[in-house]
Amino acid sequence: MRCVLEKRKALLVLFVVVLIAMQVAPNRLAYRAVRAVGRVLPAEQIEGIYCSENFQLLLTEDEPVLAQAMLGQLERGLADLRVWLPDQSPKPIVVRLHGSQESLQQVLGGHYAPTVGAYYLGRLELLAPEAWRSGLGQEEALAYYEAEGPVVHELTHLLLDYQAVGKYPIWFSEGLAQYWEMRLRGYVWQEGGTDWRKQPHSLADIDRNFTVLPEAIAYQEALSLVQFMYTKIGEEGMQNLILDLGQGKQFLTALQEALGLTLTSMEYEWQAWLLR
Repeated sequence: MRCVLEKRKALLVLFVVVLIAMQVAPNRLAYRAVRAVGRVLPAEQIEGIYCSENFQLLLTEDEPVLAQAMLGQLERGLADLRVWLPDQSPKPIVVRLHGSQESLQQVLGGHYAPTVGAYYLGRLELLAPEAWRSGLGQEEALAYYEAEGPVVHELTHLLLDYQAVGKYPIWFSEGLAQYWEMRLRGYVWQEGGTDWRKQPHSLADIDRNFTVLPEAIAYQEALSLVQFMYTKIGEEGMQNLILDLGQGKQFLTALQEALGLTLTSMEYEWQAWLLR
């Protein structure tokens, strides 16, 4: 259904959260404030606004049929993830759908290479299906988007962030997002080959230098680390780890406690698991 942006409310919330953050400003509270600001800032160049139970979808080009199809994909993705991951995100979840890569890159401010989606400052920024697969008609592009698009991946980033308040490294977020799009949609990004398994980057290198490592390899390593963690501690153990992060526990401390391993032992067992 169509809906409207509540600009007055957004600006009031913006004022309040910034005021609180400036006065108190512990790291976690300041981060929450920045995220809240990003979520409620009025969006420019919006032609259509549509809502469902859990989402507010902003379109740079008003297409009612596309909007309803995308809201369906978003609701299904969230419902599937909620079975496995805690959901502390405020509702509605704000999603902006871009009709071009240029529009998406303008919003992201050059922080990302060309991409089909991003979780950014409390909301999702997604490239429209036909803009991603321009050679396909709308129905076929939507089907492709549901199977291999960014919805589950980016929603995983959002759920993790609202639970753990940024208290985790990039590799864990990217590994978890890939894991759930693999589990729930059957999609795995497989560029880069598999030779890296014979001599993967060290855990310290992945933790500290993830964004400067070869992208395809780093993402595969992140996914494999999360897969390894699930084999070690299962669904409940992983959920408890995420809940511990939400309680303020440092990531490496929570990780070692959850696995019952030192980081050195974890690295050794992970590398052995890769070659099984």
